[in-house]
Amino acid sequence: MPLGNPLAKIAADTLAAVEKGSYTDAEGNTHSLDDLGKSEFSSATEFYPPDSPLSAWATSTPPTRDADAPKTELLLSKCSTLEGVQLLLPRARKIGVLNFASATRPGGGFLGGARAQEESIARSSNLYSSLMTPTGQRFYAHHKSAANTKNKYYSHSMIYTQGVQLIRSDDGAWIRPARVDILTSAAVNAGVVRQREGKDGDSEEDEPKGGIKAYFKPAAAAAKDTSTSAPAPAPAKDVEQTIESVMRERMGRLLYLFEKQGAQDLVLGSFGTGVFQNKVPMVAKLWVELLVGPDARFRHSFETVAFAIIDQKTCAVFKEVFEESKVDFKGSGT
Repeated sequence: MPLGNPLAKIAADTLAAVEKGSYTDAEGNTHSLDDLGKSEFSSATEFYPPDSPLSAWATSTPPTRDADAPKTELLLSKCSTLEGVQLLLPRARKIGVLNFASATRPGGGFLGGARAQEESIARSSNLYSSLMTPTGQRFYAHHKSAANTKNKYYSHSMIYTQGVQLIRSDDGAWIRPARVDILTSAAVNAGVVRQREGKDGDSEEDEPKGGIKAYFKPAAAAAKDTSTSAPAPAPAKDVEQTIESVMRERMGRLLYLFEKQGAQDLVLGSFGTGVFQNKVPMVAKLWVELLVGPDARFRHSFETVAFAIIDQKTCAVFKEVFEESKVDFKGSGT
């Protein structure tokens, strides 16, 4: 553990509490974690390889709703994923959380005190126990295999963990446990893909002239190839289109998995737009197309979808993209 790194200490203390089987929250209440050990997580952890039936998401039959049923409630809040969960807890329904994962390191760099979305979840919960099970390790072994080690599109493989307990807040305070399902998936590492395929694309920090619309290009057809290999190298001018196509397929699959697992409320976000450098408007547009657009496959799949986004600039881009699509957020915390 790095000396003097408070986040690394929080991570170590969390793992110690999970190993011990209990902890005491800030109000002095002791909570048992005896039912959350690795053996129990083995049955609660599922691995979905790239050739899983999730590839049929686009042609699967969506759930139906009564004509007078309320539409999916969309929330946009400038907050962390952990805070986004707290927003949904009063609804007392099954919550699904997307973990923006490292493809090769369980929990990313949380043991060393790294500060990112996956790390905040890992140091505040018992998710790491699931990722370290033999089932969870298949995800990392797949990405480390000789066939995939250079594939920075990564793959459509995913881990789904039921019953993860969030036991700490972002500042490290012990809290009453909140039980959620967590889906672990790696976004395309767009920054590396651009470098390798000869295109230095703009990151979310550098919006091109012409505003948000300048980012958008016609989306390629959703990828239906379920092989584990990377897409064939594309001409430089087509790299952004390929990234978008792969991201659309991945995001469609993860929403389908949440649907199949019965999650009613979701905590999503700006998937892969940090260190992986996917463009914020592109990711926001894909969420619109999949969740609320006129032909959205998942428009009737969930009760509430909360976009928990940590910074104001990204929140503003999400809000603009959704508004351009005639979609309004309810209870926006921006």
